[in-house]
Amino acid sequence: MPCANNEPTRRCELCGRRVPARLITQHHLTPRQRGGKPEHCVPLCHPCHKQIHALFDNKELAARFSDLALLRRAPELQKFIRWIRKQPPTSNVTTRMSNAHPEARRRQGRNGARSRDACVASSAKPATGDAGVAAT
Repeated sequence: MPCANNEPTRRCELCGRRVPARLITQHHLTPRQRGGKPEHCVPLCHPCHKQIHALFDNKELAARFSDLALLRRAPELQKFIRWIRKQPPTSNVTTRMSNAHPEARRRQGRNGARSRDACVASSAKPATGDAGVAAT
């Protein structure tokens, strides 16, 4: 099913939205770093893929979420999934790393301020707890 401008679309396996095919990325259910294979990938829209990696590191993804059904049921993603389903398919979404993410502490500066290479914090009110997103 094409978009309004006849651009082909694909379905995100996490949120279920039909988005332009150019916004679909492949998510390894078992991270490559942990032995994941190309045949164990699922198509996700860019915002969903970014949100998963903002919330979970590869170790946690391999241990707890090596199955799409488990990922869909993750309590940490529920609020985000409900929110993203209401967003236009081409909306620009900013994601910030969860404070609970193991990499978050490493990316903070001396005074607790985030460094430039950290995920961008949204200026709008976050839609989810620690790992907020906002449509811009």
